[in-house]
Amino acid sequence: MIAIIGGGTYLGVFLDEKFPNKHSIYTVICSLFAVLISIYFVIRQIIKMSKR
Repeated sequence: MIAIIGGGTYLGVFLDEKFPNKHSIYTVICSLFAVLISIYFVIRQIIKMSKR
């Protein structure tokens, strides 16, 4: 979970440096998307573990 969120944040910072903007929108979007992906993976694992 930490790796996914960290990777998404790093990608957002990288894009903000490459394409500067006023509100660091790439960092915000990539971070939120990474959090959603990591929550999806956690829920999927919880469902998989509960079926055992």
